[in-house]
Amino acid sequence: MAAKQYASPPAMTVEVETAPGAPRRDQTAKDIVGQIKARLGVSCEVVIKATGEVPRSQGKAVRVKDMRKKV
Repeated sequence: MAAKQYASPPAMTVEVETAPGAPRRDQTAKDIVGQIKARLGVSCEVVIKATGEVPRSQGKAVRVKDMRKKV
């Protein structure tokens, strides 16, 4: 088994939509970050988007996008 040490942990961004008229977008993002960290042990950034801004699937769903730079 080989382990590699990275300078910083991998970054994950989660995009979510709010319900129409939902208050306190910044608090909602903090709550989601806390829930993901507590349940999965993963740190992430949460981006709150307006209803309809997160693209819908047009076929096979793409739920994970690898945004790492190719070496």
